[in-house]
Amino acid sequence: MPEPAPELVLLKGLGEEAALAGSTVLEALAAFSSRRWRELYALARFVDYKGPPEPPAAMWYADVDLAVAAARGLSEEAMVLLELPHLNDLHAALLAGSRVTVCVSGPASVAGADEVVWKPRAAARAALRSAGLLGGAWDNATLPKLESSSEEWEPRRGEAHASFERYEPPAAPGSLPEPRELDPLLDLAFGADADAAFALLRDVATGPLPLRSVPELGQYAPLLRDLIAYGYATVERDVVRLTEKGLFSLLQKMGRG
Repeated sequence: MPEPAPELVLLKGLGEEAALAGSTVLEALAAFSSRRWRELYALARFVDYKGPPEPPAAMWYADVDLAVAAARGLSEEAMVLLELPHLNDLHAALLAGSRVTVCVSGPASVAGADEVVWKPRAAARAALRSAGLLGGAWDNATLPKLESSSEEWEPRRGEAHASFERYEPPAAPGSLPEPRELDPLLDLAFGADADAAFALLRDVATGPLPLRSVPELGQYAPLLRDLIAYGYATVERDVVRLTEKGLFSLLQKMGRG
């Protein structure tokens, strides 16, 4: 994934989280999100922010929105062939004009894409259907410049061909991408104040904090405000309690210690 990836903010509706985090890195967004933290933190373990690989390269994606944002970023360096189960209007609009060729597996998705791609290519759709892929949405500027590796078959001069292979599932779980090690959520959200946030959460975990006690926190009151704003704690009636995110973060820091 590129950083920043404004397309991801648009696709997943993460404008508030991105403004708080000052970043679109998934684990940072998770640290500041009270709504989507679990999904974002889980996805972040499979997303790399290193430089783009040298083409040709094959990549695996865990989420369609991530795939679209990554393909758009990678298309600035090389031509990208993106295979998706479906393509909605927003995905297609974001990819239009980029060097991304999209292959989708259903005719309904193709019809939707053809409305926004510059020039629908019925011949390309027919060719993909004949290869068993049921459709595709291509653009004159983004045809893949791929050729068959077979020495027995030579493409005609001036033509570009895309060669598709049958998908084979991984032979064993060990062949799947290795998840990354991520920093604890409290470290990502609070930085140098992470230990103070941990201590405050631990105090709340031992017993609900009455709201009348908040003025007694002094310099830690703004920290409690942020813990509530980012979804680590919540106010129920007249007390402050831990949320699931707060308990997860508390146990995570204790495990690191």
